[in-house]
Amino acid sequence: MTIEDAGTKSLAVPELVAGGVVEAPERVQPNGLAAVQTEQLIGDVGDALRLLDAVERVRGHAHPLVLGLQDAVGMKMPAALTLSAIANGRATADEVAEQVGTTVGEAELAIAELEALGMVRTGPRLAVTSLGQARLSQLDALTVRVLDVVTGILGPTDAAHLIRLLHTVADGLESAAGSSAVTQALPQVALHN
Repeated sequence: MTIEDAGTKSLAVPELVAGGVVEAPERVQPNGLAAVQTEQLIGDVGDALRLLDAVERVRGHAHPLVLGLQDAVGMKMPAALTLSAIANGRATADEVAEQVGTTVGEAELAIAELEALGMVRTGPRLAVTSLGQARLSQLDALTVRVLDVVTGILGPTDAAHLIRLLHTVADGLESAAGSSAVTQALPQVALHN
């Protein structure tokens, strides 16, 4: 499959014009979250790179914690997120996929796997079983312990400041999510993290 077949003409190599000169492609203006990022949040590329570096350092150190949580509970995070979505009242694969940030097919597969493990029931309506509730309780308890470690590292003042900052970021992302262009502006990888 070529780039043109995939429908991403903006990435295709432009044809040469007379004399071997290539015309510059038309600049596409950012919209949705991309516009918010470029116009309001990132005043200096250096600041953005330092932020990404800090996030990546935290993510790198958090990865073993996530693996430990998965081992302790006996399930992978996507399955836990699916189970949590069902416990939060999501009654269809479409609703689960929307909350978790996956495709409907992935949500259907996760639901089928959870049903096979006895953690969800699909009929007469999608619901978490008592085994699923027990696993969610274990995961909640372990998550609280991990977050307690994080707040212990920061101390009460910095932890409160971090909480306020995270709420500010979440509020900004929610307001930007009001437009359908936000989903299109984000790379698919970011939606699954």
